[in-house]
Amino acid sequence: MTQARTPAGTGAGTGTGSEYLADSTQLPTALTWDEVPGSVNTLADGLVQMEITDGTLFSGTVQATSADWVYKFTAPDNGRIVGITYANGSVAMSGSVGWELAFVNASRSNASCAYFGFGSGTEAAKGTDNDVAVAADTVVTVSNSITATTARFNKGDVISCTADRDGTSGVGTFILLVSYESEGYAA
Repeated sequence: MTQARTPAGTGAGTGTGSEYLADSTQLPTALTWDEVPGSVNTLADGLVQMEITDGTLFSGTVQATSADWVYKFTAPDNGRIVGITYANGSVAMSGSVGWELAFVNASRSNASCAYFGFGSGTEAAKGTDNDVAVAADTVVTVSNSITATTARFNKGDVISCTADRDGTSGVGTFILLVSYESEGYAA
């Protein structure tokens, strides 16, 4: 039986062009590339989803704290907050249960980046982007209506969020949608 050979001048398991020799089969195998675009310093927008639970990033638990919380992240590149997704728990958002999330650029004199409200209570109704009808066990996404240049941030800016609640039974998970782009704010 003749063994497949690698192209001249290459090592085992390598090749040129659009194929390479797989070590396990010694048969030509097409190269495949990850189709997910990079999120930083690309020619197109890089949309990143950041899960916020218990006021932290990627904690793996549901937002079930009985107190308000603060969340911060440092921007890895220029960009803006484009929206937020809220996966609600077993209690519907109402006039007595809800959330207000205010995102500010702490590195730029607390310029407002986004302002979301879920429910119709005192705190939630303050948000400029307000979803007043979040039923139990549902997911809603709200776009950020603040599009001014002042709502953008630059690489290295610290973005801070304060979350205030109406009532104590609001439970769910927030996923922040951030677009890293070529444009920040002018200094």
